[in-house]
Amino acid sequence: MKNSLGDYLLDRTESLDEKLILDYFIERNDDKINRLLDSEQYLLEGSRGVGKTMLMKTAMLRSIKDFGKNSVLPVWISFEESIRLERIVILDNSIDPFLQWTMGKILDETLKMLLKIKPGCINKLNSRLSDIFGLTISDNSTKYSELLNEYIKTLEKADIKDSDELKKCVPSTELANILDNPQSFKDFLLKLVNDFSLSRIVFLFDEAAHVFSHTQQEKFFTFFKSLRDPKIACKAAVYPGITNYGKYFERGQDAKEIRINWKPLNSNDVDFIKQILKKRIQEFNPKYWEKLNVNKDIIDTICICSNGNPRFAFHIIDELENSKAFQSKISNQILINSIRTVFNTKWKEFDTLKQRLIKYSQHISEAEVLMKETLIPNLRLWNDKQRTNKRKLSIGFYISTKAYDSLEKLFSVLDYSNITSTDHSKKSLGHNKYGYYITINPSLIFTDLILKGINELNSTSVAIENNQAYTESSTVIKELLSSVNAFDEYNCLNTSCDFKTVEDTFKFCPKCGSKIQKEEIISLYKILRSHNIDNIKLSKRITDRLSVKFHNVGELYDAEKDDIRMKYIQNVRIELVKNAVIEYMAG
Repeated sequence: MKNSLGDYLLDRTESLDEKLILDYFIERNDDKINRLLDSEQYLLEGSRGVGKTMLMKTAMLRSIKDFGKNSVLPVWISFEESIRLERIVILDNSIDPFLQWTMGKILDETLKMLLKIKPGCINKLNSRLSDIFGLTISDNSTKYSELLNEYIKTLEKADIKDSDELKKCVPSTELANILDNPQSFKDFLLKLVNDFSLSRIVFLFDEAAHVFSHTQQEKFFTFFKSLRDPKIACKAAVYPGITNYGKYFERGQDAKEIRINWKPLNSNDVDFIKQILKKRIQEFNPKYWEKLNVNKDIIDTICICSNGNPRFAFHIIDELENSKAFQSKISNQILINSIRTVFNTKWKEFDTLKQRLIKYSQHISEAEVLMKETLIPNLRLWNDKQRTNKRKLSIGFYISTKAYDSLEKLFSVLDYSNITSTDHSKKSLGHNKYGYYITINPSLIFTDLILKGINELNSTSVAIENNQAYTESSTVIKELLSSVNAFDEYNCLNTSCDFKTVEDTFKFCPKCGSKIQKEEIISLYKILRSHNIDNIKLSKRITDRLSVKFHNVGELYDAEKDDIRMKYIQNVRIELVKNAVIEYMAG
């Protein structure tokens, strides 16, 4: 069967096998791979689709190849199923299902990697594992891994209501002791390091914050901090702005930051995206690559509009294919139409984002309105005036640090979705004010006619005199400051009393004397489970058939593969459905 373009533009690294990851990876010569394997703790920060998973998996595969030289054990871990743990009620603080599951996942992947990378260690590993599982299974370390994996699956899927029920399912008391206490877990890891003469273990935590609920994020980063050791290096992929590190974790101190930055005016950054596209498209059909390069502006526009996100560039190419653009000459208008179609999906994703990030749903709504009704129209008018006056054009705006800090979550969700990019280096705005420069995604710049083609990029400037500046006294900023908040609310338990506060200072209501309680946030797990299956990224034909049997995402999420099997939905489509549901729950 002939391969389709989609086979070469697989836009999620999870869809690539190890050979393709190494084959498709494009080196940027910026030392990020080496830093992901060194002995430091790092947060790898970047918006969706910019290549964090690709970097981590490439680092792991290269480290495996070099294991004989440096004895660094790389362990890549994904936490996609974490949302399931929210359903277990904690009755006894001595046991935390989320932390047990997290440490269990890490231990499971560590054991698998040890056996893969150093198979000769099996006898010593058997001895170590027999102690913690309380039984001896000769010459079969994989059985211990299976037992641990079964317990992890029990945490994820079994009908366990609370932590007391969970205690009955742990394979052994010794294993429970290790998974209940981060210090005991760390001690066990250090024993493995010593047993197998490792220079260090490097944990590559992918999607380390986004898939976790707000509460889980705080627990995870407290745990992350506790693992710090010269022999244990933790690296976590995170998104800008929306991560809750909690009060016990300090960015820059407990972990250094590696930011994946990209600028549309940097020719090396643009060429990086071009090389990624060239590698894959030429392997599919060299004539497609030729068509994209007949007019240099076409391929350059695609790369610039990616905004550093290879996944978005893939989607533009895919849309050109769907519109049959490769069957004739690719005009600039056809390209702009394709970019506009692809970018419109970002706005649709905002609805899902509001349902995921309940605490910041108002920020997300206001962010969309701000972009569509103020920032984009204002920038278009600004550039029209700049052209008339023969002055430099703009692709963004300045915002005072005071206004930004007050609306950080609002601008962070725009950065997270790759709609804007914030330069956090402070620049003088004059009158003793300082600000940050925020660049708008080039796709919007071109499709909304803020610039009339990529040639105008050379006529842009980030100098303050050539850009608009918004401060806390700007009308639109004042209106936003009065309408959004992301504070915890504390309510009086007396239903007849209307007292509320955002300060954690009262144990009893100053108005009526009743007890004060923090407003309970509905479990993200429950929210996502209740959504209609139409939200899942599946074809309408598949969704229509599934909706006869499944009424919401939760029912489909819990279903076994045989439960999903029906006419038109067999083995291949069942895998497609299961992966789509997991991706929806993980975000």
